[in-house]
Amino acid sequence: MTIQQIKYILGVAENGSLNKAAEKLSISQPSLTASIHDAESELGFDIFKRSSRGVSLTGRGESFVFDARKVYKSFENLLKKYGDSEEKTFSVATLYYAFARKAFVEVVKEFSPMGWDFAFREMKAVDVIADVALSKSNIGIFYMSDSNKNEILRSLESNHLDFHHLTECNAFVYLHRSHPLAEKESISLDDLSEFQFVTFDTDDVKSFFSEEVLSRHELKKPIMVADRATELNLLKKLNGYTFLSGVSGEDTNEEFITVPLKIHDGVKGSAFELGYITQKNVEMNDISLAYIDAIQRILDA
Repeated sequence: MTIQQIKYILGVAENGSLNKAAEKLSISQPSLTASIHDAESELGFDIFKRSSRGVSLTGRGESFVFDARKVYKSFENLLKKYGDSEEKTFSVATLYYAFARKAFVEVVKEFSPMGWDFAFREMKAVDVIADVALSKSNIGIFYMSDSNKNEILRSLESNHLDFHHLTECNAFVYLHRSHPLAEKESISLDDLSEFQFVTFDTDDVKSFFSEEVLSRHELKKPIMVADRATELNLLKKLNGYTFLSGVSGEDTNEEFITVPLKIHDGVKGSAFELGYITQKNVEMNDISLAYIDAIQRILDA
């Protein structure tokens, strides 16, 4: 089996479609299909299940793809270390943070005259981890809490990633200025029980609070949306709310406000550790260091 075949398999697994994968990999679908069939014949088992809705991984396929990602990542790291020339690309994967965007703009201004290519992707926490693990992004930005810390650390370890501390932050409730709770100095989970929770990240609520805490305070099942703009519209129209970690620069829309979450049983005031992740044993280059320095300046300010 070749490295190219592994790349094709990972592309199909990521996209769940031969058509989409072929387009992104710049290869014809028949050639892609033939290459995967050859790999499956060599392995002696099917990696994918085919259906009218696309393709999905078989049981052994999931295990194979998990290991194949590590192999391909090692190959890319080898190229970076011993290649003739440095690939001048810089990418950041992050949760929805205004400070991360501001810092990114700073490094783009500084390094774009030097011929760098840039990418900035806002995504769910689990996708941030995968993005850095697969070398799609140099750096990932997110937070850990008491509720998800052990799970996150296990995931980072299995993906050969390191977590680097930036700062600690608190829990805030984010809502529209016309919301009935907007005038309160602080808001408890019990206060929120009659209102609608809205989020575009399925891991948001789990990251902030344990299942036991959520059950005890009878929070409504969240409405899941695909983007932040839809989330803000629902917060306004439904008197909804979401949670933020209170990091500097998050609240950039004047129609919305952040109100401190009241500290009581099961809800801690400083339970969130903001940081960034990188691949283990991969030295950060100048642009990555400049980006983290920019973040620190913004947070300190």
